[in-house]
Amino acid sequence: MEQNQNPQPPVFNQPQGQQPAQPYQPRVMARPMMEPVEAVKTCFMKFFDFNGRARRSEYWWFMLFTLIVSWVFSFLGNMTPVFTYIGLIIGMVLWIPQFAALTRRLHDRNHSGWWVFAMFVCTLVAYGSFAVMLAPHMSALMGEGDNMAMMLIFADAVQENPQAMSVAAVAGVCYFILFIITLVFAVKDSHWTENKYGPSPKYQ
Repeated sequence: MEQNQNPQPPVFNQPQGQQPAQPYQPRVMARPMMEPVEAVKTCFMKFFDFNGRARRSEYWWFMLFTLIVSWVFSFLGNMTPVFTYIGLIIGMVLWIPQFAALTRRLHDRNHSGWWVFAMFVCTLVAYGSFAVMLAPHMSALMGEGDNMAMMLIFADAVQENPQAMSVAAVAGVCYFILFIITLVFAVKDSHWTENKYGPSPKYQ
């Protein structure tokens, strides 16, 4: 009688109701969410601080604060043009703590702050290209109050300097892509472990 040359291994019945062993996870506790005033105060105290980590509540409360400031000066600018320029200056100053807070938020997810630096470069390139393109027409733009006339002046500026417009468009697209990437990073929860940027600001 011919024997089987490739015998199959025996199959044993698994014990019923027995769960596989779970990997060990240390117990961690989350600190309470930062209050809005505390978050805004923290971001202003860390105005130029691009080091360390920032939890979601710190970052998003400060973003809401900057958005409200922008809305307020936009509303006041409709009544008095001087508030438009004041709001523009304040908005440009607030870029610094915004980028600093976003850098710390990415650090909290263990991502590099170079993503934020790339966004900043794209912003400068886009605004710089628009400035070069519109510089010869600034006197005409400042003297016009009609939106249609301003659009015609802008169209003339684009025709006169299409290279600057192309650079601004490319920088704008790059900024949008980087914005989506950093937004995904910023909405995720903190890592509960310590990383190279410091201990977790949320978990202990």
